[in-house]
Amino acid sequence: MDDGIAMVKRLLGLPGMNVLEVFEGDDELVIRVETTETVGWCPGCGVRAQPQDRTMRSVRDLSCFGRAVRLEVRRRRWRCREVLCAIKTWTEDVDQLDATAVMTRRAGAEACRQVGQQARPVAAVARDFGVCWWTVMNAVTEHGTPLVDSPDRVGTVTKLGVDETSFQAARPGVATTYVTGLVDLERRAMIDMTPGNRAADLRRWCASADPAWIAKIEVVATDLAESYRAGLSPHLDHVTRVADPFHVVRVANRCMDNVRRRVQTEQLGHRGRKADPLFKIRKILLAGSERVTEGGADRMLLGLRAGDPNDELLGAWLAKESVRDVFVTDDPAEAALLLDKTIAGCLADDVAEIRSLGATLARWRTEILAHHTTDASNGPTEGLNLLVKEVKRCGRGFENFEHYRLRVLLRAGKPTWPNRPTPPILRTGRPHTHA
Repeated sequence: MDDGIAMVKRLLGLPGMNVLEVFEGDDELVIRVETTETVGWCPGCGVRAQPQDRTMRSVRDLSCFGRAVRLEVRRRRWRCREVLCAIKTWTEDVDQLDATAVMTRRAGAEACRQVGQQARPVAAVARDFGVCWWTVMNAVTEHGTPLVDSPDRVGTVTKLGVDETSFQAARPGVATTYVTGLVDLERRAMIDMTPGNRAADLRRWCASADPAWIAKIEVVATDLAESYRAGLSPHLDHVTRVADPFHVVRVANRCMDNVRRRVQTEQLGHRGRKADPLFKIRKILLAGSERVTEGGADRMLLGLRAGDPNDELLGAWLAKESVRDVFVTDDPAEAALLLDKTIAGCLADDVAEIRSLGATLARWRTEILAHHTTDASNGPTEGLNLLVKEVKRCGRGFENFEHYRLRVLLRAGKPTWPNRPTPPILRTGRPHTHA
């Protein structure tokens, strides 16, 4: 065998294949190979088969040195010698090549890795390989589904996070649709996604899960959505429910923003503008008091003095800071005392928005205080939502929920990807110095 062909064969790495020819095509490298099997057996009757001829198939393989590769595979067609056998002819199988595939199995696995692990657009991967969009997406489904469905990927979960993200934005005649993400808070991995954000949607997912797996969950962290609190029943009635601190503080911030908008509209007769005193301090009001500089505090007081004659916004700001103080302390007893004082003060206030905040805090009092005993929050869930949005952005939006779920779980679900050889690191030598 020619030394050049032998080197190409080693570079190709396909056992049972002989390299016949290598040449350059139009913006691609073409490698012509043939199978080496010389003896075949009938899959129907087991009789030794007779070679008939060879067929040619073109498939895409892994790229080589930055160029797309097309394999032209010559496979042998066999004929059964047994007259009574129902199988007359067949084409031999190749390990890396499925019957009707356009890509080799290793190329399909690499496409799945690029789309799932690296969050690349399917269209970009298809363009690199020289195949259509559906060819790559089918490869992602074929190689990625076993990874996300593996029971070893999820394992035992004791702390569960539940949160919603938008799936499809609102358009004429159609409201925004949402999906619910289920997160392992300890491993910081996305367990699953289910359509919808209603109580029935979460309850349906819990009903479909293994009861033994559900029974091992001890803590569930959610936002302040009544739908999720109702959806945990009856399958997760045994867990400790935790209201995520971020969402609790966000409710207080929203209360303060609502008061600011109403007050400035009552005082000025229009929505906030750049020169309006309350509009200019809106960011300072939302910041934690410990982060506000002395100059920022002076600007806030001047803005309140000019635009808040009845101290309604000041009261909302104090209520917001009281809510934040609940999560500053690590002592559960002190947190309970601070929360009860905040609830009592809000419920007794003359401002309707502040009273509404107090009612919300009262309804969620047990879940809010559970954070101090479990140390659980939806922080990992919010972090994984960044990966969810990354997948959504690279796909320019999705229509097919199953494709969306698969790609999110491949990116954020921590599947066990097949090992890839890690080459040794090449280090640059120190330059020679001259005295």
